[in-house]
Amino acid sequence: MRKYIRHTAWLVAALLAANLLSCLLFFRLDFTASKRYSLSPVSRQITENLSCPVTVDFYVTEDLPQDIQKLAKEFSALLKEYQSLSNAGFTVNIIHPDTRAKELAATAAGIEPVYTEIRERDMEKIQRIFIGAVFRIGKRTEVIPHINFATPMEYEITRILKQAVHTSKPTVGFVRGHDEFAFRMMPQLINELSHLYHLKKVNLNASGALDSLDVLCIVAPKNNYSAREIERLEQYLDAGGKLFIALNHAIAQLDERKSGFINRTGIEDLLEEKGLKIKYDFVVDNNCGTIAIRQQYGLMNFRSDVSFPYVSIVTKFGKHAITQGLNSLLLPFASSIEQQRSSGGYAFTPLARTSSISGVQQAPIFFDLQKQWARGDFNHPNNIVAALLAHRDNNSAIVAVSNANFISDEIVTSGPTDNIRFAVNSIEWLADNSGLIRLRNKFTTFSFLEPVDEHYRKFLKYLNFLLPIGIVLLVGIIQYRYKKYKRDKRS
Repeated sequence: MRKYIRHTAWLVAALLAANLLSCLLFFRLDFTASKRYSLSPVSRQITENLSCPVTVDFYVTEDLPQDIQKLAKEFSALLKEYQSLSNAGFTVNIIHPDTRAKELAATAAGIEPVYTEIRERDMEKIQRIFIGAVFRIGKRTEVIPHINFATPMEYEITRILKQAVHTSKPTVGFVRGHDEFAFRMMPQLINELSHLYHLKKVNLNASGALDSLDVLCIVAPKNNYSAREIERLEQYLDAGGKLFIALNHAIAQLDERKSGFINRTGIEDLLEEKGLKIKYDFVVDNNCGTIAIRQQYGLMNFRSDVSFPYVSIVTKFGKHAITQGLNSLLLPFASSIEQQRSSGGYAFTPLARTSSISGVQQAPIFFDLQKQWARGDFNHPNNIVAALLAHRDNNSAIVAVSNANFISDEIVTSGPTDNIRFAVNSIEWLADNSGLIRLRNKFTTFSFLEPVDEHYRKFLKYLNFLLPIGIVLLVGIIQYRYKKYKRDKRS
């Protein structure tokens, strides 16, 4: 009897010690193939280098649908990961907005309520939910207004912590003086970048130095660059500078002229010298968007949407941090890109290609809006329309896209695409040496069981029912035989 009491006491003591240890130490084992739930080195480094305490108010509705509840648990567990690494203090407050006062406090803090449809016992209801976080770091306050499955959670948290560590924003310049896109023509891109960077307009003819710029953007110039301006860009690259270049190389006139031609600005020569050539053509793609055209039947005029192969929908991306997680780009009137032999030390990496049913048409061209396209019109598959040049020695790099309209408000608002995300990813990768960009496309996903046929389902059902009973019986038989053996041995 004493033996059993002693064993029970040891077991209780071990359980108490394990529980106490679990309260003091937090850790998770990540068995996912991609280590999706492990903090990256950049997140660990930034968190460990925090010099001021962090307080996070995580506003989350208590009674959430099952899938959103999993998302909330994942975010909460991720905060604990950061908490375990911080040396400056990291406090997490879980707040359930279950009263009107708490809801008002949540919205006042910047948390956005959303409405979701829930089914319960053949009934549907609309539920108002909160799931967002407020970060207070020293005197700074940052908000993630709403967390969903499209939210790169680790990226958002690490970005907020990084901004607290590095108080000065990097500077992104936009070249002016050649009739480039004004900021008002690409409001979504400018809005996204303004949260992360200080934006500056740059005149290459001015005497100011370019070495203060983390990235220099050239977007849709119409007029030529002078030899002096090209020289300054060369000097900027030689010093390790980064360029984001989006050119409207192929120009389309869909008015009564219905013609297309090539516009050169001198930037093309700079790119070709580095190993990237934008060709004198228009890309056509069977995977394409639509344009509205006016049609007349008898006395009636009406507008209809027709497929237009000159508006490529790009879904093939190179393996790179810039393109990771992208689904599609809408590129109107792009030109094909090819790698050129160069002694400049730049490595060429394709970032985006047209589909396997695509082609090119040499400029100048005439647009036939009524054309019935055949397979033979797509004469050149997998055309490169965006590429990266990265120098092997001096850390300079260029992202080049053979169309600039893809970031204009007109194209961005025409449908769900990753156009802005691609541009922001490109600029962020160029500006950031920490590796934070790799987290931008790291999302939380949950695996679901694959459906099985009826016979296999029945097999699993009976197996789950009978197997525990069989194990208990087997253990009982073994214990009975062992005790019988001991008795027989004593006698």
